[in-house]
Amino acid sequence: MQGCAEKQPQRWKGISAAFLSGQAVSILGSGLVQFAIIWFVTMRANSGTALMIITLTSFIPQLVIAPFAGVWADRHDRRWLIILSDSGIALVTLATAIFFLLGYDRVWMIYIAAAIRSLGGGIQSPAIKALIPQITPHKELVRINGLYSTLDNVVLLLSPVLGGALITLFPVWIVFMVDVETAAIAVSIMLGLPVPHQRTGIITTATGRRPRLKPGTTWGFPTPEELEIAAAGEDLEDVSLPHEPVTRQFRRGFAYVGTNPVIRNLMIIYALFMVLLSPIATLFPLFIRRHFDAQVWRVSAAQTAVFTGMAAGGLAVSLKGQFKSKLNTIRMSGLLVAAGTLGLACFGLVDSPLFVLFIALAFLLGIIVPFYTTAVTTFFQEQVERAYHGRVFSLLYMVGSAAIPLGAAIFGPLADLFPIAYLLLFTSAAQLLILIFSWKAVPKGFRE
Repeated sequence: MQGCAEKQPQRWKGISAAFLSGQAVSILGSGLVQFAIIWFVTMRANSGTALMIITLTSFIPQLVIAPFAGVWADRHDRRWLIILSDSGIALVTLATAIFFLLGYDRVWMIYIAAAIRSLGGGIQSPAIKALIPQITPHKELVRINGLYSTLDNVVLLLSPVLGGALITLFPVWIVFMVDVETAAIAVSIMLGLPVPHQRTGIITTATGRRPRLKPGTTWGFPTPEELEIAAAGEDLEDVSLPHEPVTRQFRRGFAYVGTNPVIRNLMIIYALFMVLLSPIATLFPLFIRRHFDAQVWRVSAAQTAVFTGMAAGGLAVSLKGQFKSKLNTIRMSGLLVAAGTLGLACFGLVDSPLFVLFIALAFLLGIIVPFYTTAVTTFFQEQVERAYHGRVFSLLYMVGSAAIPLGAAIFGPLADLFPIAYLLLFTSAAQLLILIFSWKAVPKGFRE
């Protein structure tokens, strides 16, 4: 077993590097299309209602599909879910590009395309989060999740820049074709990637071909310990999913969360914390306009500072590679986020704040966020039973996706009644109370 363990590092690194590379390319293509969609609707419709519709069509379908996607990710090969959803998104984007090329560039077509792309994203995201522990050794989960976070945030930075350049130089359908090409690259990588199946541990490519491996070579699942169990004649397979309606299987996953106090309480804390972060995500431009001025470069600089900080934070997490305690990391990073929110609020309470200090604080706040989100993701990957990974991550995905719009619905109207600085003071205080509660949310005898 020791000799096999020595061969393990090179194998998992190559698999993870190929997987992350494919996903980075796919995410970039999707980011370019999202920018192009918003630009097209803004220029063609010139309507706030149209922007509201495109927001809803990009958001609601992924919430509707997420419960089903979680069950599918536990029942079927997660790799194929990623391949099929990415391919479906690419086909819809290709059809839209062809219509635009032929002159049928209607706004309602964009609404339909955005809704179908949202469905694909809702299937893909939980499957990706559940697949990562299959191809990553347990001790390397923090590093890989940190790298994935970095890639995601770098794309957030690059998409407006590259998207704006492409739209300036080419027709919008060209941008759509870029997404088709990036999806093709990602799918090609996934087809040839050897991955251990989440239920049996058998390592195959998407087509079922078994690569030549040293006996006992492992990474992710199954672990060497699980191989010893299998050698003793015991089954590696987790609790099987009975053939029953998808809604009932999702309720089983919901019940699993409800009967596990640590998972349940942290899920609730995560949901509340994300809702309280929504004023920063949605009211940031308005906050800058009211307390500095309406120059566009200020909003652009502040948002760039946040995204750059998030990319740098994700890279720092991946370089660190380990958290001694995920729970303590969640609490400490949450505390720093609350302190950063409080600091931003203070800028709205003084007459002549220095904008450069505001930018610096936004950058530091961005650095902290990946520590919080990576610690949460890794904690759930480690603590949730493998048979429930898909359903639990679909719940987590729903919580994260719904929190910002829900917070916007709550705090948006309040921003017309109260100074935004007061709202940030309230949310930072509420975040601190949630963190205090988090010490009581976990039983004293719990060990990571």
